[in-house]
Amino acid sequence: MMSLTNASLLEVVKKQLFFKVRAYYGAFTSLVTVQAIALLFSFNGVGSMGSSGIQISSYSGSMIFVFTAFWAFITAITLTTKPYHYIDFSFVTNRMSSHLSTVGMLVVYSFIASITSTFAGILLRLILFFKEGSEKIITNHFFLSFSDLLVGIYIGALYLILFATLGYLIGMFTQINKLFGFVIPALIIGWGIYEVRQFDKVTSISFFFNETSILLFSIKVVITVALLVWIVIAATNRLEVRK
Repeated sequence: MMSLTNASLLEVVKKQLFFKVRAYYGAFTSLVTVQAIALLFSFNGVGSMGSSGIQISSYSGSMIFVFTAFWAFITAITLTTKPYHYIDFSFVTNRMSSHLSTVGMLVVYSFIASITSTFAGILLRLILFFKEGSEKIITNHFFLSFSDLLVGIYIGALYLILFATLGYLIGMFTQINKLFGFVIPALIIGWGIYEVRQFDKVTSISFFFNETSILLFSIKVVITVALLVWIVIAATNRLEVRK
């Protein structure tokens, strides 16, 4: 009986996932817009230095990823609002399948956003290369190997999944009580300020950003995302699906 129940849940989640990935195509329009704006800002560079009449400017695609992470966070919050949540009524569903399919969609979107973010960074390099000329480019680390490209996409996707899941948690708790929309961010910011004053760093950030092992980083993200999703499911378990 348990295996039949699990198979039924899996089938429902799969159908909802495929439907949601196709239905929320509007999110890609906002993604392209956000990354285009970030690309324009990136042409200003991230720093410069000069001496003896020589000016050196540094450029980075990090701003594109920051904007993309913000997009993932806001998109996840948007998916918790009632107009989007009511789409689940197209299926025989419950809270569990609804959450799992939405999180699955966020995972798919995160990988797509990571790919487009990475290629937007490559586009920035190409434009600078042809605009400034190869003789003005310091080529160290300018060209990416295929392996570095794949690793960058994978790591970027994990970060986006993390930001999206956090946004989904905040959004769902806000649906339970609007006060959570202020309390949770305030607690996160307050805790960050406390850690900076006490330890000169934010341990929760360094826990992820300072990890050098791809395997350990993946495990950290998977466990954190699973914990956040479990909190959401546990907190909303007794609510009606249409609530």
